[in-house]
Order: sequence, then structure tokens, then C-alpha cells
Amino acid sequence: MSNDDLLSIGVFALVSGLSINALRHYDELGLLKPAFVDPSTGYRRYRAGQINQARTICALRRVDMPIDAVRQAVDDPDSEAVRVLLRRHRERLVDRTHVLTQMVRVVDHYIEHGVAMPELKTPRIVQVTINVADLDRAITFYQAAFDATFNEEVSSFVFGVWPSDDFFMLSVAHEANRHGEHRGPEGQSRFGLVVNDVDAAHRRALDAGATEVYPPVDKPWKPRSSCVADPSGNRIDLYQG
Repeated sequence: MSNDDLLSIGVFALVSGLSINALRHYDELGLLKPAFVDPSTGYRRYRAGQINQARTICALRRVDMPIDAVRQAVDDPDSEAVRVLLRRHRERLVDRTHVLTQMVRVVDHYIEHGVAMPELKTPRIVQVTINVADLDRAITFYQAAFDATFNEEVSSFVFGVWPSDDFFMLSVAHEANRHGEHRGPEGQSRFGLVVNDVDAAHRRALDAGATEVYPPVDKPWKPRSSCVADPSGNRIDLYQG
């Protein structure tokens, strides 16, 4: 194929949906290399056969899929392999949605009460470590039951947003990996969460896969409370806020 049969970078940008700057960037990353680069001017040209690949990259980047995942999709365009990558990306987007929703709640709180944080008068527990039998099942449960976001880097379910007075981190014990090692207690753990509506939170936890330890009950010496066990047997006390 002669250079006359190749598309200029401007034309290729137009038909692919990618900007000229994006095409230069993806060339530098090795994601989408031009068919020919003029050695004297550095001008890039592309084959018509690269248009579909470029459009795929454009579509995946439009939904903010990470470059490494896009590269995998381009290297293995098999429809099922791409579906797997899309499902994983969807999970990341759902996690991000939870984080953004929690941030909106904090911003609403700041709008109503001001940005200044209350002075910490006494130490407050903000982290508990548990063991889980099945991490994927635990992630599904805590997201569905309590809108908790799982942060893989710190191996923790995050409740609330830091810094705020409702921030709490439920860490998962694990053996050494690329993020280090985090040892947990022997057997199951027990911890408590303050919720807006104990009855509703209790039902939601059961619907998400928890086992009931005892139903919501009123006692004279503490707020209305209940207790459930997560899929790994860790007990969660729910207290009316």
C-alpha cells in the first residue's frame, strides 16, 4: 500500500471519532500505532482497516474504561472476552457511583451545617478487621446491604467519606499480596453500625443474604437494635441512630 492510499491523521480523526491529540497519545502508549510515520516530518498516516479498531477505542474510552482494559479489548476482540472486561468496568463504575453518592451527602451536610469538622473530644473507633470466606460474596453483600464501597488497595469496605464523623472502615484480613499483608482475628468478628432506620436496615441486610441473629427490639438501656450475621458469619449489631 502506497502512502497515497493512507489516511491523514486529520481525516482519520474525523472518521474514527478520536481527536488528533488522542491519536498522538495512543501512538505514544502503543495502543494505536499509525501505519506510517514520515521520518522527516513525524506526520502520521493510518490505514482504512484501522478505523474499526479506533472506533472501538473511542467507544470504550467514552465510558472511561481504563487504558489497560481497552488494550485487552483491542488485543482480544472476542465478544465474550470484551463482555468480561465490560462487566468488570461496570463494577468499577458502580463503586464510583457509591463514592460520589456519599460525597454528595457530605456536601449536603456541609451546606446545611457548615464545613468545619466537630472537634474530636474522645477517641473514636474507625476500623475493624474481619475474616471473610468469599471476598466476592462479601463485596456483593456489603454493597447491597449498606452501600459500602470496597477499596481493593486497602482491602476495606468504606462507610461514609473521609473526613466526616460517619467515616468507618471495615478491613478484610488477607495474606501477603501486592498491597502487603493484613492479619485478622481468629474466627468471626462482631461490630456495630449506627443506621437511620433499624427495621429497614435489618430487612435490607436479610434481603442481601444476611442471617438473622435477633430481630429489631427495644431495650431500656440502649437504642432500638437488631443483629444479623454476614455470609461469613461475622455478626453485625444495628443500632437506631
